[in-house]
Amino acid sequence: MSDQTEKQASQEPFDDKNLGELFQIALVNAPSPSRSAFNWGAFKPEAVKSPVDLPPYLVFGPLNEETFLLTAEGWRAEWSDAQQKAKITLNWGAKTHRYTATQVWEGEEGSATEQSDTTPLIQVFAMLYENGFPSMWDQLAKKKAEEMYHLTWLVGDKRLPTYFAAPDGIFRVISFPVMIKNLRHAQSILKSIAEKNPTYGFYAIANLMEQDVYYEIGKAPDWTSDIALCMTQSIGETGLIPSGVPSSETIEGKEYIHLERDVMMLNISVPFAHIFEMLKDLSETPMPILPASEAPMRRETLPVILPQGLSERLSSFTLDDTIQGIRVQYSYPVQESSLDDLLKLDSADQIERLEKFSDHMLDQLTADVQKEAGKDLTE
Repeated sequence: MSDQTEKQASQEPFDDKNLGELFQIALVNAPSPSRSAFNWGAFKPEAVKSPVDLPPYLVFGPLNEETFLLTAEGWRAEWSDAQQKAKITLNWGAKTHRYTATQVWEGEEGSATEQSDTTPLIQVFAMLYENGFPSMWDQLAKKKAEEMYHLTWLVGDKRLPTYFAAPDGIFRVISFPVMIKNLRHAQSILKSIAEKNPTYGFYAIANLMEQDVYYEIGKAPDWTSDIALCMTQSIGETGLIPSGVPSSETIEGKEYIHLERDVMMLNISVPFAHIFEMLKDLSETPMPILPASEAPMRRETLPVILPQGLSERLSSFTLDDTIQGIRVQYSYPVQESSLDDLLKLDSADQIERLEKFSDHMLDQLTADVQKEAGKDLTE
């Protein structure tokens, strides 16, 4: 939260003793569909005699029982999607006492791993991502997503942490700004998606982030050079007052209007294996996941798909739109609460209090403008 916002928050008559907790809100926590229970900790490879002894679901889909093969040499099995374009294959050698796991997505091979059978089964699958998320998959997903929708897919690298969550695998985060007055509606939309029992689980958190928006003079929309219009547009998009008056700035020889603002970002965490299902579900709602055939959005309002764990390595990241002439730097909050901690709070109450905070700030701004206008008339 910026210094300017903190200053505005302290103004009377608005009074909320725990204002900080309003800027991280768990909107939805939709767990994976209920499946047959599996005891990962008790698993013993030598005890496998039939498909019922293996995990019923893994990352891309259910266990394909027709692929299960048991011999004196060991056993093998595959978990795959309905189209057989994404799958994980696991082999166990009775004589070598080793696992070999491989994976495929969209027909492209990903990483593979070989581990001793003393390694816990869940760790075997996690080791598929020991060296990061498969870069070829990231590039392929980026191309596919950006051809289908108006969004940016941010490719990760090997420095980023990867967290394997059984049985869903690695997650990606769909992130975009939401006006404070629209948070309640966004929560309702996400809950309706969860109630349709999708094949995947997901969770959504609204976080306050800072955007430094740079509008290139002569290339960005004309209204961005008008300070009053620029601030009015920002208030209408965020429900918050910009942190300061837009100012001129020169970067790499180019002239920009620099707007600093806080914005509530909706961050939807989805298993990578099901990200395109979620994008399709969102595109059928008023959410800003727009087909590429429609008019493009401005860079500062455009959704971005992020690697999970990005905030653990970077305090900020920057995205450019050279065609629109808009550059945006996104800065993470200094402290981020865990999902478990956020779920202990009443999200409906948080949203209501945040709406009151927004109303108070805008009412105060209106009063200040009217006061200044009155001074001008009497002078």
